[in-house]
Amino acid sequence: MNVTDGQGKIADNLPRSFFGFAWRHTKRQQLWIVFVVLASMPTYFLSLDLPKRIVNGPIQGSGFETPGATGKFLHFSLDLPRWLYPKGTLELYPGFNLDRWQMLVMLSLSVLTLVIINGLFKFYINTFKGLMGERMLRRLRFELVDRVLRFPMPRFKHIKPSEVASMVKDEVEPIGGFVGEAFVTPVFLGGQAITAMGFIMLQSFWLGLIAGGIVAVQAVLIPRLRRRLIELGRQRQLTARKLAGRVGELVDGIANVHVNDTSNLERADIAARLGRIFAIRYELFKRKYFVKFLNNFLAQVTPFLFYLIGGYFALAGSLDIGQLVAVIAAYGGLPSPVRELISWDQQRLDVQVKYTQVTEQFHAADMMEAELQKAVFEPVPHLKGGYRLTGVSITDETGTKLLNNLSMEISLHEKIAVVGPLNSGGEVLADVLARVIPETAGAVRLACRELSKLPEAETGRRIGYVPSDAPLFVGSLGDNLLYGLKHAPLRQAEYTGDQLVQHKWEMNEARMTGNPV
Repeated sequence: MNVTDGQGKIADNLPRSFFGFAWRHTKRQQLWIVFVVLASMPTYFLSLDLPKRIVNGPIQGSGFETPGATGKFLHFSLDLPRWLYPKGTLELYPGFNLDRWQMLVMLSLSVLTLVIINGLFKFYINTFKGLMGERMLRRLRFELVDRVLRFPMPRFKHIKPSEVASMVKDEVEPIGGFVGEAFVTPVFLGGQAITAMGFIMLQSFWLGLIAGGIVAVQAVLIPRLRRRLIELGRQRQLTARKLAGRVGELVDGIANVHVNDTSNLERADIAARLGRIFAIRYELFKRKYFVKFLNNFLAQVTPFLFYLIGGYFALAGSLDIGQLVAVIAAYGGLPSPVRELISWDQQRLDVQVKYTQVTEQFHAADMMEAELQKAVFEPVPHLKGGYRLTGVSITDETGTKLLNNLSMEISLHEKIAVVGPLNSGGEVLADVLARVIPETAGAVRLACRELSKLPEAETGRRIGYVPSDAPLFVGSLGDNLLYGLKHAPLRQAEYTGDQLVQHKWEMNEARMTGNPV
């Protein structure tokens, strides 16, 4: 079965661009989570502003100089430059009066409340990102396997099962996981960084310039150093894929290894491959941790400058202690978003490379049309005519003619035997009649229709074919013998109670991920 677009048409859902793939299938979810991220920014800003109010107000006693003095709780205002706002202070909410102790308690409880609210925002955002990532990973894996099922048969001579399995299982894991990060993370982390930077600038213009300068150096320098990391990651992926393919070849051809006394040759080959992987990974680790050291060093230089320059401003009276504490606290939350944004940018480039490397292995110009494999639940009518071959030729990859200009007819219910020496073309003719091998030249018609244009529902149910090397799938002997009858469910399954609830959830998730239901 194939993915449908809701109108019965088969959808081809593997664009060349990773961001095009992610946006096509998660646009609504991405817009929703971006809205949630933007809604979380005001509470994040308030959590930065409250420490200043606690230090300057009830702790240092500003506004409580006389006995019985009260202060306004929930009085929100912004101190803005006079060139931006002539009054200097923009009042957001007038609040209500509390004494010094009550103010300390309420402000502290407000900090705790904002911590809980911001934590719940992060919990929801991260959970939703994980949900999007898992859904897209499921969609991507299904799409890749769907394409394998539509590969032309000759292509399987050039691909290794272990490599395909490795790509579907392992290599797409970081790709699917990044879908949840693709659009939300820059908005969330960028919003936090901009909010913190804006808050610092409002407290002290010069301290804001220092923080902005360090952030700019990180944003420019670190990505440049990480470009080599991306290339090394690509090399590691390719060499690991080749290693998996070689190990698969050894398992398949283990008899040849023992018969020809080449076990030591294979050990040497594997050792050389492992050596190349080791060299790549070692260089990758050295560069990775140097970049991490440099990033951490730049992040720690800024608090030193804050203590030095901010302390000087506080001693000079141009910056109060509450503002300095608030600036240091705000910057304490700034390196993490900036560092994660830089990591996100590296991951973005890395994922795009991996996505391109994987998906280009699953694009083929001669791939079977998806419409030919559409699920058919109704009985398929019997054939009303036999075969007609006209000038059929088969040429392999080396240019050798396996069949040459063959023309013949086979009527319904006619019994024939193809007799000849080995490699004389008899086995190739059977493959052509079963549509296992496409004709290089000429035409093959069945029941007056082109064989290559017939849906698999007809060829699979009306043409019986058993090759000499038929594989046995994992399962019972009965499952293998009846494999050719498993086209569609004979009846709808019935569910009740908890099973019905679970089934509905599974069906909904299948629809959300483009899987057949």
